[in-house]
Amino acid sequence: MTETNTTTPVNIEEIMQEIRQQILAKKDVIRAEGAPVVAISGKRLSPDFYEHLYQANLVYDQMGVKMLVTKVNIPLIGPLLEKLRGKLHELVLFYVNKLAAEQIQFNTHILQAVNLLAQEMEKESQ
Repeated sequence: MTETNTTTPVNIEEIMQEIRQQILAKKDVIRAEGAPVVAISGKRLSPDFYEHLYQANLVYDQMGVKMLVTKVNIPLIGPLLEKLRGKLHELVLFYVNKLAAEQIQFNTHILQAVNLLAQEMEKESQ
């Protein structure tokens, strides 16, 4: 007994869009009315554009520097040098993280502007 395989072709792009929407929903990036903050598909622009827009949405707010002070192996003054280096690193991190917060705010606005531009282009093509 032979079985015939009459399956319909799989639309990979639709599957990827569904996966992306689920990931964005988990990130709490879906608006109340259900429209994603960033478009994940469209007909006017290439799929690569929407892929980059999606990837940018995943990482636009992931910025920051962590404290990393190595141990100083000098007898007697080693702990003192470690403490001094730690305080200097804290000062640098304070200013770097302030800059990172401002960069995240800029990234948010740029991402939203690019998304709005893509949405307007899609509206014009309809």
